[in-house]
Formats: sequence, C-alpha cells, structure tokens
Amino acid sequence: MKPSESDTTDYMAAAGCFCLAARQAARKITRLYDSHMQGSGIRATQFTILSQLMLRGEMPVGKLAGFLGMQRTTLTRNLALLETQKWISTKPGEDPRARVIAITAQGRGVVRRGFSYWAKAQAEAGKLLGADGEAALKLLGSRSLG
Repeated sequence: MKPSESDTTDYMAAAGCFCLAARQAARKITRLYDSHMQGSGIRATQFTILSQLMLRGEMPVGKLAGFLGMQRTTLTRNLALLETQKWISTKPGEDPRARVIAITAQGRGVVRRGFSYWAKAQAEAGKLLGADGEAALKLLGSRSLG
C-alpha cells in the first residue's frame, strides 16, 4: 500500500480472534494437565494417546491422528518417543506403507499409574470450565469445522 492510500480496515476485530482464543485455552488446559501429570512421569499428550489406544485398540496412524485431531507429522513425533519407551508397538498394516499402532503391556501400566493424576487434572479442569464450559468444549470438539 502506498503511504498516500488510507487503510479503512478495522483491525480491532482481530482482538476477538476465535483461533487465538482456542489456542490460548488449549495451552492453559494442557499446562493444567501437565502440572498434575508431573508426578506420573508422563505428559498429558502421551497419556491421551496411550489411554485412547488402551480404550479403542490398535489402529493405523492416520486413523489415530484423525481421532485425536492431530496432524500426522505431530503424532508421528509423539509416537517415536512412546515406541522408544516401549509403551507402544508398530507393525505394517494391510497397506505396507501404513503403520498400525498398538499399546504394549508396559504402556497399559503407564496408563494405570497415570490415571489418578489425570483424574485430578480432569476434576480441576471441570471445576474451572463449569458445566457450560464443559458442554461448549465437547460440542466444539465434536463438530467438523473445515
């Protein structure tokens, strides 16, 4: 834009950015869970991945990424550490290019040990969010926005 042109755009609208608010909320919630999970020796994101594998059974990386709402590359980085710890195992899927992820016995033990820490974080988050906040968060998580 040339210095002589006037910009009439109201950039103050960006102060109410939903993306910013969602990212801020996600970071705060993750920090809350991580602070509670410290005593368990596992991060909240690791607990989430492992507990979902424990509940849902083995599945291809792509399906797990979709279920968790994560980018495949982000999930793959997280899975590498879990595999190094021997908390998950991988094997080729029906399509040899697709890997299938499963929780191991060690991984199940990690979930069992971490559950009480997670439950305290869940209860605190529930109190902070309130019933309306919980409902709104679950509704947003269930919607397809794009």
